[in-house]
Amino acid sequence: MNIKAAAEKTGLTKRAIKYYEIEGLITPLKNIENNYREYTCQDVIKSEGLLNFKESFC
Repeated sequence: MNIKAAAEKTGLTKRAIKYYEIEGLITPLKNIENNYREYTCQDVIKSEGLLNFKESFC
């Protein structure tokens, strides 16, 4: 799924997802045809876990 779909599914912003990627917390695949990031269900689950962790301490 693309970043927009991942953001909608997790409730995170696209910026937050990109931040998690930059920090190495999630590692989406790159589509070689169009160079877009492809987020897997595992990436989404990790993102949701990070969001839950953040909400627990803030």
